[in-house]
Amino acid sequence: METKRYGLRHPYFSIKTQTDHSFGGSQTWSSSRIMRKYGCGVVGMADVLLYMGLHQTSCETDLLYGMLCEDGFLSYPRYERYLMKMRRRYLSVIPGFGVPGFFLPLAMNRYFHHYRIELRASWCVRPGKILPRIEEMLRQDMPVILSIGPNFPFVWGRHKVALYRKENGEYLPAVETKAHFVVVTGMMDGYLQISSWGKEYYLSWAEYQKYVKKHSTCLTSNICRIQAKKKKRKEK
Repeated sequence: METKRYGLRHPYFSIKTQTDHSFGGSQTWSSSRIMRKYGCGVVGMADVLLYMGLHQTSCETDLLYGMLCEDGFLSYPRYERYLMKMRRRYLSVIPGFGVPGFFLPLAMNRYFHHYRIELRASWCVRPGKILPRIEEMLRQDMPVILSIGPNFPFVWGRHKVALYRKENGEYLPAVETKAHFVVVTGMMDGYLQISSWGKEYYLSWAEYQKYVKKHSTCLTSNICRIQAKKKKRKEK
């Protein structure tokens, strides 16, 4: 990855919880045990659509009414109700498994169709296209759902990839994860800036690629690409 920096045009949304201010949403807040353990895919989809709805008139929907408070933070109770509606209407969670990656574009396209939003989501498969597609979406002010897939072919393997926090210009190891969806909000210095569990982390692109090549597969470690729907040509 080059040292160029790309990011969203607006600050990523923050939710005021009882103890802190978040960086995006988190499934750990949910009252549902299944959501807390397997709901990262629902949060990823919901957060991307939430950001787009807050900043793009064409993506506003009734699900977002009353979400933004006067102080600039989002309402925590309304956010949790929003997640419940997204899960119930568009993206179910499979207990013990979570959300398969290819379910995400299907769910997003149902959402776009329901609200007549002229966008289309797809699961980008070619590894060499992932980074350019992330850059493309960020340039269009769209966060990106990135999947850190499970180990493959041994899905119960223990190999993970590190997430970092940034302090005084240094990237310090914070947590490790696998079989997890995160939301990319920027890219810089060989790292992807991400939202996960309501916190700001950084993911080394080189380490992610190494993990996918050695311990996972691009079929499950990939992105959900969103682009304008292609208009059909009218017959003369």
